[in-house]
Amino acid sequence: MSKAWAERLTAAGMIIFAVLVLIQSMQFPFTSGTFSSFTSYVIIALGIIMIARSYFSKDEKFIGTVAFNFSYFGMKPVYVMLVGAIYSWSVFTVGFYAASLIFFVLVTIMTGYRNAKVIAAVAVVLFPLMYVFFSIGLDANLPEGFLI
Repeated sequence: MSKAWAERLTAAGMIIFAVLVLIQSMQFPFTSGTFSSFTSYVIIALGIIMIARSYFSKDEKFIGTVAFNFSYFGMKPVYVMLVGAIYSWSVFTVGFYAASLIFFVLVTIMTGYRNAKVIAAVAVVLFPLMYVFFSIGLDANLPEGFLI
C-alpha cells in the first residue's frame, strides 16, 4: 500500500472515530458535551485536510510503500483508539468517574508506563481534582452509570 493511501485511510479512521464520539457527546445532558463535540468537529476537519493533502501534495513523505507491523508495538495506537471508543461508551453505562479511572490506568499501562506507585499517586490527586473542578466548580451534569 502506498503511503498516500495509508494517510487517507488514517484520516478516514480519524473521521469515523470522531463521528462516533460526536454521536455520543450529543447524548450528554445540557451543554456537557460541548467540548467533545467541538473536538470531534476539529478532528473531522483535520481528517478532511489530511485526505486533500494526500491527493494534492508533492511531499516526499507520500512516496513509497508502507511496511505493516502487526506486533503489539505497531498496533498500539489502534488498541488505544479502541479503548477510547469503549471508554466513550462506558461513560454512560459505568459512569464518568469510574470509567475515567479505568481508562486512565489502562491507557497508562498500554503506553508503556508501569510504575504502579506513580500511577496510583497521580490517580489519587487527579480524580479528586476532576471531581472538584467538574462537579463542584462547574456544576457539570456528568453522565452517571451504575458505579457513578
